[in-house]
Parts: sequence; C-alpha cells; structure tokens
Amino acid sequence: MKRTVENDEFLKKRKARQRRIRKRRMIIGFSLFVVLLAVVGIILSLTVFFPIKNITAKGSERYTAEQIISSSGIKLGDNLFVSSVKTDALREKLPYVESVKIKRTLPDSITITVKDALPYACYYGDGAYCTVSRSGYVLEITEEKPESLLEVRAGGVKCTLGKEVSLSSEKSEELITEIGKLADEYGVSLNCIDVTDELNITLKTENRFIVNLGTSNFLQNKFAHLSGMIKNIEETKTGKINLSMWTESNTEGTFVAGSIE
Repeated sequence: MKRTVENDEFLKKRKARQRRIRKRRMIIGFSLFVVLLAVVGIILSLTVFFPIKNITAKGSERYTAEQIISSSGIKLGDNLFVSSVKTDALREKLPYVESVKIKRTLPDSITITVKDALPYACYYGDGAYCTVSRSGYVLEITEEKPESLLEVRAGGVKCTLGKEVSLSSEKSEELITEIGKLADEYGVSLNCIDVTDELNITLKTENRFIVNLGTSNFLQNKFAHLSGMIKNIEETKTGKINLSMWTESNTEGTFVAGSIE
C-alpha cells in the first residue's frame, strides 16, 4: 500500500513538471511568433507599405519647390519612413540651403521645409571672392567683391560651393570666429578682418577706422578699449587706431585722424 502511494505521488509530480515544461514551451513559442510578426511588419512597413504619393516643399525664397524636390533625392513611390534628406548633399546642389526639416504625414505624404542661408561675409582667395553664410558655408563665388558684406582676408583660402570655406591655418579660422563674436559683444561694426599676418591683425570698422590689433594677445581687452575709443571720437572723423601695444601694464591706444583709403 505504501509503495502504491509513493508511486502515485511520483506520477503526480512528473505530470506537474511536464505541464510546466509544456507551458514554458508554449510561452516561448508564442513570444517567438509575436517577434516574428513584428519583424515581418517592420520589413513590410519599410519596403512594401507606405509608398510616398505626395511630396511638397516650402520655406525658401531663393529656390522653387520643384528645385528643392528634384535635388532632395526623394521620389514618388519611395518609402515614407525610409526616405530622408541629407543637408550637406542638398547644399551641394542648392548652396543657399541653411537647414532642412522633414515632416511625414500618414499615410503617404512628405513635406520638405528649407531655411535659406543669409550672406554674412566674403573671403578673398585665388583671385575671387567667396560669399559665405554665418555658419561658414560657401554660397557664391564671384570675381567682384559683393557690396555691404564683411570682407575677410586670410592665407590659403579654399572655396567650394556648398561646402565650408577652409583656410590653411586653423588658428586663423579660430581668430576670425573670435573676432566676430567680440565685435557682436562690444557693438563694433566690422567691414574687414585681415588675419593674413596673424602677428599683425588689422580691421576696418564703422566704415571710418583702420584698426591695428597686433597679435591676438588680450584680444577681448583690445575690443573693449576699441569700443570705448569709437564712442569718444567725433562721428565726422576717420583715421587709424593703434592697439597693437596694448598690455595689462600699457592700456593705451592711439588715434590718428586722416583718410583710411
């Protein structure tokens, strides 16, 4: 009798264990099935489903919607979620593009919104002027100097439409950026930055003054001093300002009235 009871207990435990094993196998199988369905759904969504039927473009005053769409690389029939526009690639075809945003609208529409770049400065090199945006991308290359733009002179200027302007000296690039920021900070209007000689930096400001900054040492202090000098010089006067000798122990600048041509 005792042996029969033990056998019954053993059989019950074995059946319970078998049920647990079958349950785990069913859960695992169902989970794999769900994952497989999800993968198939994703693949179909990225290949077969959601073909683009409507493409629109807006935001640019320089380029037409047709130009933007044809240069974007997106075509009717492409997948709505896979298709994208790379700003750098678009900028090479349409240099005045500053930025691009894509909006997808289910089930089949995509909108390309472009922001135009604004001319900020012109770099002179290889006998030509390169008009660049504030972010440093080349917008145009011309033989004549564009009017009313900040002129930048530096060594080894290389310009390619739609790409960032490059200089032979990394320090010159840093100097130009720093000078631009300091001019904004101290309210100094720049007409020309010349860092061809990094030890003898010169500026043309306010259409009235040629400024000799010398080296980049104490550059912020020199701009603060320059701003003060400009405010204290009669508005009708033009001339040359020399801050090349400015140091912490020699906080002097000189102004010599005269023609700046």
